Amino acid sequence: MQLHEQYRPAKWADVIGQDKAIAQINKLRARGFGGRAYWISGQSGTGKTTIALLLAQEIADKFNITEIDASDFTPAQLRTTEENMQTYGWMSKGKAYIINEAHGLRKDAIRQLLVLLERLPSHVVIIFTTTSEGEDKLFEDQIDAHPLLSRCQEITLARRDLAAPFAARAKAIAQAEGLDGLPDGEYLKLAREHKNNMRSMLQAIEAGAMNK
Repeated sequence: MQLHEQYRPAKWADVIGQDKAIAQINKLRARGFGGRAYWISGQSGTGKTTIALLLAQEIADKFNITEIDASDFTPAQLRTTEENMQTYGWMSKGKAYIINEAHGLRKDAIRQLLVLLERLPSHVVIIFTTTSEGEDKLFEDQIDAHPLLSRCQEITLARRDLAAPFAARAKAIAQAEGLDGLPDGEYLKLAREHKNNMRSMLQAIEAGAMNK
């Protein structure tokens, strides 16, 4: 298993650098997560997938979390998905659908999603994830993107002040795996070189970048 998957945070307390987003999610918890759509945008490698999975786990077990690539999300698949939403998961738990790379949604899928999100069952969550750059492109190309976003709870991930916490986490992982041989300052350099992309940083460490 690659390091970025092996060390993916398994609970909210392990997520670093995204305090504002976590605080927003904690406020939503009081009102319940179900029956909502969420739109998570941020720079690559800063926690979109991790936060989407943790959010999904708030309402569904792992067997009822479905990940879908947005470019493959056709109106026909949407109809099937909506039918599947009407039933509960195992032991009456909810269901979660994570739509990755949401900037790749087709126009016809977006139009159908506008209707689906208006009648989302209370035991279901839909979570869209996209890069900041992809989100910008979506709004340039798709006239229906703004109505879609208005039906979602927006969670925008931090892009700044990530180098120090990401460097510290990367060093701890490198030490745990016997891949560390350089001082703290080199991990800060690594974070900046990889534009605070934790996945990319860990791939570099795995390839021996931080050995003496």
